[in-house]
Amino acid sequence: MTIPAESSASERYMQIARQWFTEGWTGNLALAADIFSGDLRTNGVHVGVAGPVGRIRDRLTAFPDLTTTIEDMFVSGDKLAVTLMWRGTHTGDYGGVAATGRRVEVRDTAIWHFKGGKVAEILTLQDQFGILKQVGYLPDSVHAA
Repeated sequence: MTIPAESSASERYMQIARQWFTEGWTGNLALAADIFSGDLRTNGVHVGVAGPVGRIRDRLTAFPDLTTTIEDMFVSGDKLAVTLMWRGTHTGDYGGVAATGRRVEVRDTAIWHFKGGKVAEILTLQDQFGILKQVGYLPDSVHAA
């Protein structure tokens, strides 16, 4: 990944996130070593670089036609916040739910904390309820609070 040295930290952080959410999320998992710290924690759990790699690998196995659209992104100091939508067709096992062939559209929001130029912490919230409804795992009679 080549980022101009003259770019501000905010611009670099946004460029890194755009690259991960477009290229990384569609299979270029080699990017992870340059983006994430070996000490990476996600939602308080130590996952290292293997965490985001495994998460995306599993998602691409289940949704091989996955696409992402970044809806909003901003940086404050050493933190980046992003909201995106990912879409795909459920053609493989995902989180213990067998393939259904259904299309999903899922909102994902994350806050990345950068330290030493790499992401050291991620706080993330993904609409798991929405995924389960869209693939038919939860019946139509079940509604969110």
